[in-house]
Amino acid sequence: MHPNNPYTRMIILTFIFALTYLFSSYQPSIQYSVNSEESILDDQINSTFAITFYHNAYVDYRFTPPRLRIFSLNQCIKSDKNFLLVDIFYEGVSEPTQMKVFGEPLDGVCPSTYGPAKPCFYVAHTFFTDLIMTGGMTKVLIHMGSRKVTLSVKEINKRFEKGITLCLQPVYYYSQWQNIVLYIEAWRAQGATRFIVFYHSSTKDTKRVLDYYRGLGIIELRSWPSFGSLPSEIADKHPKVDDSVFIFSYFLAMNICILDIKTTIGSIADFDEVMVPRNGTMLDYATREMTGTNVGALSFGNNYVAMEPSIYSSDFSGVSKPIFISKAGPPKFIFNASVIDLALVHWAKSFTDPSKKSKGGDGALLHMRYGFDPSKEKTVEKPFRFFPDKQKEHIRNMQDTAKEIFNGSVPTFNSNFIDTLNECVNQIKKRGNTCRSTGGMCKKEMDKVNEWVYDKTECIFLSGA
Repeated sequence: MHPNNPYTRMIILTFIFALTYLFSSYQPSIQYSVNSEESILDDQINSTFAITFYHNAYVDYRFTPPRLRIFSLNQCIKSDKNFLLVDIFYEGVSEPTQMKVFGEPLDGVCPSTYGPAKPCFYVAHTFFTDLIMTGGMTKVLIHMGSRKVTLSVKEINKRFEKGITLCLQPVYYYSQWQNIVLYIEAWRAQGATRFIVFYHSSTKDTKRVLDYYRGLGIIELRSWPSFGSLPSEIADKHPKVDDSVFIFSYFLAMNICILDIKTTIGSIADFDEVMVPRNGTMLDYATREMTGTNVGALSFGNNYVAMEPSIYSSDFSGVSKPIFISKAGPPKFIFNASVIDLALVHWAKSFTDPSKKSKGGDGALLHMRYGFDPSKEKTVEKPFRFFPDKQKEHIRNMQDTAKEIFNGSVPTFNSNFIDTLNECVNQIKKRGNTCRSTGGMCKKEMDKVNEWVYDKTECIFLSGA
């Protein structure tokens, strides 16, 4: 081949260009130290960051396109800058997909603007991103420099099973087992079919009641133990998680619970709260209001109630005619589980379908707040009842259920347990500018008065190593 041949010159020039591009674009593989990594990836959440993750990631098919969702407790971030670097693994695909995943606090602001929660260092967050490739996701690996965390994956679809699921915020140092019996039976009469209880601790009697209903397939207990520790390299540089998170991070628990609902309707209500419509059952009323409409949630005004005799005497006869206390309180809500996105304690924060709205419901929240003495309170008459019909039959059923659970020897209520917890909370309030972290700060006092049944499940919260 003659060098003056134009084709030869073209081949030589192409070869020289290819070599030049190859050497100019080559970059050697570098293993960055933590400090190098931080200086290069300023916005990536790295190994020095105070964060722990719930052990499941979620693929939410209620969104179009589907959305990856990760939940965590961590110090405040810059929502428009800080990100997680994650590898997403799919079945049958050899190489993972790497993505930047940005997050935000669940209640919208960090630190919280709510007084008792404002001093808390750890705030519930959600990290999320839209997915291009869906189906067959097996795990999510979070890279934080020298720290790595692997999350299992659960898929979330639209809900078609008719019924109501109740989400219970973390149950801790709980002793009022009578509330649970009334709560389960009243909500079942309103159409509830499933109860998801996030469990931290309780008395043995309370645990016995929970286990009874779990044995019937009505309750699902979800572990909500200690939040654990940060990696040893950074643990002494930040507050302990249990000591600086607001009331067991119920924001985190209830938004995780929302994703585990399989029924058409859902709600978040404590063991002393039952929502009822003016007529009929809550399931029928909510289904009617939220089918083929733009209603995504129904809100019910708070009504504090007491009973005579008190249910803490293990006599449920007073349930037939609750005494309404003339005292205001915040509402609670029930929602369409296929369109709820994020929830706050007293109202829906957002929906997967932006056309959905919240609406005032025709009914009432019956709130059995401990400590109300009806003889010392102004009372009013209202038509609402816990059960839609057959009051005497339901009361008899609760009496019989209590006897069955405790083999005929129904235990008496010990107010010392809840009084000790309330006193601990009052002492935290007096300190001022102190996170109301009842999990870590009240444990010592609570252990003095009772042998609690703690959930000690490991690896629920993961901080990496």
